[in-house]
Amino acid sequence: GLPSGWAEFTDPVTHKTYYWHAESETASWTIPSPDLSASLPTCTAPMIKSSYTRCDPASATRSLAFYHNVACKNGVPLPPTVPHLPCNVTCNPGEYLPLGEPGCAPCEPGTYSVGGGSKYMNWETLPEGFSTYCVFQLDADQGTPCSGWELNGTFIGSGEMRGKRLVDSVLELKVDLIRPGSVAFEYIVDAERRWDGVYFMIDGEVKMDMSSYQFQYESMAYPLTPGYHTLQWIYHKDVAYEMGADRASIRAIQVLGTMYNTEHCDVCPKGHFSTPGSAECQKCAVNTYADKSGAAQCKPCNAPGQAGGAKYAFPGATKCLPAKPCTRDDIAVSFSQCDGKKRTKSEAYIQPQICHGGATPAADQQVDCAPCDSGMYWAGGKAGCKYCPSGKFNPKPTHQGIQACTMCPSGQIAKKVDWFDETFGTYQFQSYLESGEMATGCVNGFCGTGGWRALGDKLDTGVGNGEVADIWLSLEVWLETEGEVMFNYSTRISNSENRLQFYIDDARMWGVEMQQAQSQNDQVIEYITPVPAGPHFLTWVFHKEREYSWMTENMQSTGGLEDRAVLEQILVTGVTEGGAVECEACPAGYVADKDRWFCSACPAGKFSAAEGGEECQLCPAGKFSMDPGSKSCKACGHGTMSKKGSATCDVSPTQCRYEVDEETVYDLSALARTNNEPMWGPVLETNRSNSYFINICSQEQSNQSCTGRDGQGVRAYACQKSLLADDFHENNLAVSLGDVMAFYTRKKQPRKGLIVSFEGGDLCQNGEQRSLNITMICDRDVGPGQPEVIPGTAVEDEKCRYNLVWRSQHACPMCTEKDMKVIKGECGVTGKRPINMIWKEPKQCYGGQDIPDLHYEPCTAVVIDKGRVTLIALVSVCVFGVLIGALVFMHLRNKRIYREYSVLREQNEADVELRKYTGETYTLDD
Repeated sequence: GLPSGWAEFTDPVTHKTYYWHAESETASWTIPSPDLSASLPTCTAPMIKSSYTRCDPASATRSLAFYHNVACKNGVPLPPTVPHLPCNVTCNPGEYLPLGEPGCAPCEPGTYSVGGGSKYMNWETLPEGFSTYCVFQLDADQGTPCSGWELNGTFIGSGEMRGKRLVDSVLELKVDLIRPGSVAFEYIVDAERRWDGVYFMIDGEVKMDMSSYQFQYESMAYPLTPGYHTLQWIYHKDVAYEMGADRASIRAIQVLGTMYNTEHCDVCPKGHFSTPGSAECQKCAVNTYADKSGAAQCKPCNAPGQAGGAKYAFPGATKCLPAKPCTRDDIAVSFSQCDGKKRTKSEAYIQPQICHGGATPAADQQVDCAPCDSGMYWAGGKAGCKYCPSGKFNPKPTHQGIQACTMCPSGQIAKKVDWFDETFGTYQFQSYLESGEMATGCVNGFCGTGGWRALGDKLDTGVGNGEVADIWLSLEVWLETEGEVMFNYSTRISNSENRLQFYIDDARMWGVEMQQAQSQNDQVIEYITPVPAGPHFLTWVFHKEREYSWMTENMQSTGGLEDRAVLEQILVTGVTEGGAVECEACPAGYVADKDRWFCSACPAGKFSAAEGGEECQLCPAGKFSMDPGSKSCKACGHGTMSKKGSATCDVSPTQCRYEVDEETVYDLSALARTNNEPMWGPVLETNRSNSYFINICSQEQSNQSCTGRDGQGVRAYACQKSLLADDFHENNLAVSLGDVMAFYTRKKQPRKGLIVSFEGGDLCQNGEQRSLNITMICDRDVGPGQPEVIPGTAVEDEKCRYNLVWRSQHACPMCTEKDMKVIKGECGVTGKRPINMIWKEPKQCYGGQDIPDLHYEPCTAVVIDKGRVTLIALVSVCVFGVLIGALVFMHLRNKRIYREYSVLREQNEADVELRKYTGETYTLDD
């Protein structure tokens, strides 16, 4: 039994058994021993916890019960149970349900709530329910130090992954939803494209595929069903190869559906504040800060004249920084529009102002209008400068009118150029941002100015950004022709990890970073790179990070405040809207349009051999050009032909015949692979680590058996594919063995097959083009057959020359009447006789003509010559008489000889009998 004074009870919340000592007011989850109460601590307020009971369906109410979370005695008593509270009270965002209260209340200043769930954006400590760890795939790496995701105040990062291999850094959250809900989060990532990155899983199922590059925070949301769920954010690193920051960051995670209401509001992180009833926290404004979590309002920085001197702060700051004396770099210059020949020059401090004293802005003054840029002319009045009309150009700045623009010569075009240097004025820059043609921002760390800023004659990334930050600028352009992007830039950096990055769409232009590695601070550098026609996003990112172990410190550090990147000029050629500064000859394969606006590719069947061509020429008969923009025409293969201006030779999946002579015609159309059919192959040559794929009479196969370095299918009739994977691509590298098809006769056996040749393949190292010959052998028993390696022979028996064999019924000539034998029947009473045809054996043809049906033909009447018949009859009678006479003569002669023989035999028999008795010997000769 229980010791004296102890009683057993059931907890109404957990339904577990506990024990109570009334005199000492002591509770215990385990069976007490007689001296248990003496060793228990005194109950205190922090030991008191509470929980709601299950909802009573009958009254739709529940109770709030209190309990000690540890065994204790005396001290602070438990509050009384609060009964009859309504069930399933739903609070709106910005509200919470106080314990024991029947209704919701607004969040206190400095806190926030999302209502019915949780939003995590304060990453000073790991929130309850979260865990993080690393998973290594190789046993040899199991002891490698790896802490998983790391806290950085306003966001959580995937941890230091550089130098590690085949590892997953996992951030995990287990949730229990009582109603349908959702999970949402905001993330960024910068990692090796396609190989490293972050992905998201719910209950072991991938919901967000791996993302390797996202420099702006991207919001993702996924529904959740009631019940238990495991949410995982996984940063995967394949091998010890770094690209970019090699990390992912999450600044906010929100889970809804875990409750009908929240019992408390979350605290705003440093650098933020909130008013009563807030659903989210706001960043502190410019020149204010919050150095502690849970701020109801932000504190102002010192104003000029206050003790400690003037200070400043950027949005979201956790402290103020001393304001340095102003320099000319802190002053922006802007100009008004020209009014006649004058315009107003204005100067002002760049906002937000982070300096005090020193240089001051000059007063407004009237100055001469600047000349129009190259490619433009002066249109007068408020119209200002305009681009030269299409087909005209202006090579230098000018104050002149339309006469400054000159028409390009024949065969040349005026490629349009767009200058973005005027964009660097405050007004112009803001208009570009509002129109969406430009965008800017700051992510992935502590941000000062919040993006690039206009300084009148240049753009810069601002100052005050933390040691870790990405300040980005994007420009949307549309090129109507192939063009270039050129920009002048400089950087001022305090460590080797800070650099300006440049992207065209998602492609990183590493040349920009290579230039910086060889330059000095504030040195102006020019970068030029080609850009294909079409829409593009140009993005400049000033990437800041600490040298070496940057992930182990607070990301809100504001070291390197003066580090920045500057753009002084951006120029894009080939744009749809712009002005030309020079004329450019169209390249071979292209000709200028009539307005000399852009170069048009010569269509298939035509070509242009030289630059500056005025007109595309037709390919001559026997040649073709398949692709637009051809510089020359290719000769058709032997056994094929083309008309003048042809895009192909007379070879197609429906017309694939080769005529040796009138009686020998081959048809290979049935072997052509089109649409969704794969190429023939692979033909394996394992000793050379190669395989081969072939198509007959078609290059329209849709499969990706033959892919080049760009990942696209090789346009060819045949290809050679390495069985060893390319170091830089997922696919195995393939090369073309020919894009021109030819037919040749087998000289010694013209009716037992043919030779199909593919010519004009990719170049070998010796400069020769690859080619493939397939010996097609007639074999009616194998059906279509398939290409094979010639036994005992290497496929590439000579450098760049390949050979295969293919036995097929389609390698037999088409059947004609020459392959048939006529069988004629006897004439019937109707005067007709049957005519039947059969194949000659062995049959050596396929397809073509079929055996004709049985038919009849009239019997041919014979015309008799009477004189000739009489002569033949007399001769026949004479011959017959001579034969009869000869027979009679022979009969009589043989009869006489027989009689003489009989007499002699009788005499001989008598002599023999006589010798038996007398002993004398005789012969017939005797």
